[in-house]
Amino acid sequence: MDPGKEAALTERGPWEVARARTVAMLLGENLRDGMSVLDVDCGDGYLSRSLCAALPGIRVTAVVADLTERTVTRLVPARGVIYVPDLPAAGRRFELTLLVDVLERVEEDRRFLKRLVWQHVAAGGHVLITVPAFPSLFSGRDWFLGRYRRYRLKELREVAAASGLAVLSSGYLFGSLLIPKFLMDRCTKWQGAQDQGPFRLGGLVSRGVAGILHLENAMMIVLARAGLVLPGVSAWVLCRSRVPSN
Repeated sequence: MDPGKEAALTERGPWEVARARTVAMLLGENLRDGMSVLDVDCGDGYLSRSLCAALPGIRVTAVVADLTERTVTRLVPARGVIYVPDLPAAGRRFELTLLVDVLERVEEDRRFLKRLVWQHVAAGGHVLITVPAFPSLFSGRDWFLGRYRRYRLKELREVAAASGLAVLSSGYLFGSLLIPKFLMDRCTKWQGAQDQGPFRLGGLVSRGVAGILHLENAMMIVLARAGLVLPGVSAWVLCRSRVPSN
């Protein structure tokens, strides 16, 4: 299924659609036909399916952290995607590992990432990590979503390096959402913070907003790789494993 059509069918928010496109852009030539991909804590698998739609030859193992009857109904079957409830057995390695908005919900993030790299990332394999940015933006909604922290880019790079990864490039995303997030979170009280769910717009407007956010992210990625890092609500690092396979 085309990711754009799936987005329309399931009323994907523009942020989620833009994020999937941006992940594909970040990976670039590192996303190759026939490669093995591990998508850690994949949610309902939208990102995994989007990547397979863009490059049907890849094989994605998508880890669904909360695999219940309710979540199973949200998992859309897709060629190349296998849904599993837990990480594979230690020693099964992947050429590409995705941790998209995962580390912030792990209490011992460094230990988790180091174990993941040593047990599941192939020698020379790539790892893409995205996390919420800037601790000063931590709010009741972060707490409600089970996040322990938000990261500075320097801190994220240090966590990656300490886990056996060589950082190839890094930066921020969604710069235009910084001020709106700050203002919205200041209006959210810590007590009784609730998840408002994904932001819904009309189909045409949603596609337009998603396109604008993706173009913004594309510009921020190009500038970051040229040495000019602009701030945004999400931080990312693209890494290569320095750990030899056993």
